[in-house]
Amino acid sequence: MAASNSESLQELCTRVQAIVPERFRKDAWYLIVASALVGCGQPSEVGPLYTSLVESVDDTEEKRIKQRLSDVLMKEWTLVGIPPVVYAVTALGKAETALYEKRGITVEPAQQPSEDGLLEFPEKRKNIDINNEIPNRGTEFLQQLYRKNLAPICSSWGSFASDFMWMERSVIYGLFLSDHEVLSAVEAELVILTSIMCQGLSAPTIWHLRGLRRLGVSEADTESVQQAVEAVATWSGRSVEGWARVKDVPDLIP
Repeated sequence: MAASNSESLQELCTRVQAIVPERFRKDAWYLIVASALVGCGQPSEVGPLYTSLVESVDDTEEKRIKQRLSDVLMKEWTLVGIPPVVYAVTALGKAETALYEKRGITVEPAQQPSEDGLLEFPEKRKNIDINNEIPNRGTEFLQQLYRKNLAPICSSWGSFASDFMWMERSVIYGLFLSDHEVLSAVEAELVILTSIMCQGLSAPTIWHLRGLRRLGVSEADTESVQQAVEAVATWSGRSVEGWARVKDVPDLIP
């Protein structure tokens, strides 16, 4: 349940849709809601969110929403950690099962884990080039977001920089955050910004407010995104006092 008031999740979603910029009102708004719920310690609410999104859509759109929520969580584990994401995935699985039962749908055995808890890897997860294509993709997105700010941040890591830049380029950004097959670069940055902002981390919040601006989102629209994140955070019982704002972000260009 929400920690702060009696507003329902559906009412919160309606309010967030009204807050976000017009360009995000069709279907990017729920990326912000899902990311903020997980980042604010309410991962079980991702299940009801999913149910409300898919109960009145056709099979094609339901599949698309599933892919998008899955991609949110695949990215978000690098930003908030595995445990809350596992809770969210479990909530999604339970919500999906409940809908299947309501519709009289039987899940095929091939779609269920074996006794060892294993499934065949998805085709797109096979033959990943972790040494070349993936780190190159990660580096490109890092440079798009950070530009000249990247080197000073990395230099602050001292002798730990090599290992952690490998992780950033090859794993965090390379494998996950720079994968824009399902979510666009801007949508991915909405997930990144929301997840970090909800943790109250000032400097990384500034980096990604700036990153969203560098991807072409206006200052006014970025402020609206933050207001939407704050709405979910407050609903979840999280304090938003002292959060950095886009108008305070230095060094935007170049």
